[in-house]
Amino acid sequence: MTRPINRVRILALDIDGTTIRPDGTVSKRVQQAIQTAREAGVQVVLCTGRAFHTGVGPLASSIGLTVAREGEAEPQAIVNNGGASVDLRTEHVRWERLIPEGHVGNLLEAIVGVGATPLVEQAPSDGGKMFTWADHVAHPAAKLFAHAWMRIDDIVAVGPEVLAHVAVRTGWMGACGDYLTTQRAHEALVRLAGSHPEFDVFWSADWLAPGDPNHVAGIRPLGVNKSHGLATFAAEFGTDLSACVAIGDEMNDFEMLRDVGFGIAMGQAPDSLKSVAKAITSSNTEDGVAEAIARWVLPFA
Repeated sequence: MTRPINRVRILALDIDGTTIRPDGTVSKRVQQAIQTAREAGVQVVLCTGRAFHTGVGPLASSIGLTVAREGEAEPQAIVNNGGASVDLRTEHVRWERLIPEGHVGNLLEAIVGVGATPLVEQAPSDGGKMFTWADHVAHPAAKLFAHAWMRIDDIVAVGPEVLAHVAVRTGWMGACGDYLTTQRAHEALVRLAGSHPEFDVFWSADWLAPGDPNHVAGIRPLGVNKSHGLATFAAEFGTDLSACVAIGDEMNDFEMLRDVGFGIAMGQAPDSLKSVAKAITSSNTEDGVAEAIARWVLPFA
């Protein structure tokens, strides 16, 4: 397919590696393309792995998304990889999906029990920071993945007791380490999830080579990903994913690009993401979002 099947009503934009350039800025060309799409009646929404407090609000404001045009939905951002939605004007959490509190202790025990370093994402309504152990005991993978997904230095190093307290309200927990350690963690989490089908479990070995020194296995509420968050938003807007175009560059965009009516991968995206996209645009250093809007959004708005 080289064009959307349905009229494009919603454009979902990942932030890092997609809307912004490596220096954290949005080019004038991309800003103008986003505004042109909105003028054409397309609802534009940020759909990011970031927690809201990691610069989502200022970015949305800089490209005009905090003020709704006539006929648009309430200004909001889908954050925490589809685990929550935040009102861009009040900065209040509109909804969030968390791991049921009764299971958190067993999950954390399973992660620690195989020798992995736990990485816990605080509930968005509690602040949305990431917590792990201090550097001298934590595996480097914890900081690597926290930085990759949060994009700022927002990790809090704590002891086991504090971590267990924070983890009571969480939307995502990770087990960090090398390939073999996270393999054991993944197996342990799968066993727990098997008796509690309200969980999704993933492992970085799906996109990283075994020889990579840093891996992560993670668990989250069933079905929570960017596709879930975008579908919730689309329903509020009176439509569904078939009327959405989504643009992303990393594996946390996989489900979203797969499930929308027309998924577009950035030029620098990994091949495993490009495999589910219906089109490939230029990289974020080449204004790929602006190119995608011109080719696959405006003509079908």
